[in-house]
Amino acid sequence: MPSQTDIYILLFGGTLLMFLLAGMLLFFVISYQKRLLRNKAQVEQMKSRHQLAIFQSSIDAMEDERRRVSRDLHDEIGAALSMLRLQVGQLNVTREIISDNTEKLIVGSKQLIDSTIENVRRISNDMLPHGLEEFGLKYALEILCDKVENASNIVIDLDANDLERLENRLELALYRILQELINNTLKHAQANQVSIIFKVSITDITIIYRDNGKGFDMNNLEKRGLGLKNIESRVSMINGNLTYHSAVGEGIEVTIKLKA
Repeated sequence: MPSQTDIYILLFGGTLLMFLLAGMLLFFVISYQKRLLRNKAQVEQMKSRHQLAIFQSSIDAMEDERRRVSRDLHDEIGAALSMLRLQVGQLNVTREIISDNTEKLIVGSKQLIDSTIENVRRISNDMLPHGLEEFGLKYALEILCDKVENASNIVIDLDANDLERLENRLELALYRILQELINNTLKHAQANQVSIIFKVSITDITIIYRDNGKGFDMNNLEKRGLGLKNIESRVSMINGNLTYHSAVGEGIEVTIKLKA
């Protein structure tokens, strides 16, 4: 018959065993939850990378199509319109034997053709930034800023003196980002001044974009209607970092940082 000491030992051993089993079970549950969270994070990361890859592919396809259409407009339609303009211009040789109405028709046709040629050039340049591939981002931005200033009441101060040539895809991405920011300013900000500053070092590139428009409340970011999600996606695509600050009546400041 077991003694009282033996019973205490059995109870103590049983209790200790139960604690050990409970601890092992708790450890298993915690480890399992951590593994689930880790796997979920990996899945989300993979989804994010996959979505970014899809977005990159879509952007590349869109830019390729823009490039093709731009060149078709310039090389084929633009050339055909120029030839038509030349042929209409040659009708002036017989001006002595044509009526006033016919002369007016010829003059009007030449003006219409000239206007169409200019529109084709404008659309072609909008689809494929003028001079970007040949002369680089700084040159293309200067052309863009001049065009915006001539078509609006906005003055743009571009400081890109330290900017050198970058990889073609990066230059195109930065051009589209700044183009979108300028478009947002034109559409929503009611601004009359914009500044674009490039700060270039050995390790990184910082771009600061500011306008003096009406700004927006950062607490109502989802209601801002500025289309910044598209810009954020493009910045992520080039492994950059985007921050912005705005307040009602204080314009907006956007900072983009990326490795040089």
